[in-house]
Amino acid sequence: MKGTIVAINRQLGALVVETIAHKCMVLETLSRINAEVGDEIEGDWSEVGSMLINNVTKDTQMQTVLQTIGVSRNEAVGRMTVL
Repeated sequence: MKGTIVAINRQLGALVVETIAHKCMVLETLSRINAEVGDEIEGDWSEVGSMLINNVTKDTQMQTVLQTIGVSRNEAVGRMTVL
């Protein structure tokens, strides 16, 4: 499934990704963030846990942990600040 990065917290290594259905997820990165707000991301958002996601915009990959699925943008950004 594809989504767009709508927020990044580089200090915590966290991303908020919003799907076309306007549901958001919080991803915690296990490496350096090689992404920007607006980048298109592709991954399997079916369950919480570790996953490899593709940054379609930059043609790179990141190892992440899916922390939260299917919340509003405001809730996701709030959760991202307290990982």
